[in-house]
Amino acid sequence: MPSSYTGAEKRRLAWLTLKAAKQSMAGDPNVDTIDPRVKAEAERIEQRAEDRGTREVSALERRLSEARNAAASAKATMRTSSGKDRAAARTQMNDHEAAARRIERELRRYQ
Repeated sequence: MPSSYTGAEKRRLAWLTLKAAKQSMAGDPNVDTIDPRVKAEAERIEQRAEDRGTREVSALERRLSEARNAAASAKATMRTSSGKDRAAARTQMNDHEAAARRIERELRRYQ
């Protein structure tokens, strides 16, 4: 699933990882010596990041659909008009297509 971490979450996870490694090295290798509170906090951070990532992906997909629909509408306008209206519609279509490409690039980050 896609995850989206804030800077503070990344720092906290790094700190928790170091703490868990320290606890693991200090204890018996055959026994789990990591504090359950450390594991629980890391899991909560992971869960929030996964939820945020899922929401961001769905929002980007909605924006992509809107940009594609707007580009198609501008293309239809361009094909049915002439002169300055046609040039304006072409510019608008190009802008919407560029926005769709930016959104597609952003969506690829989550895959």
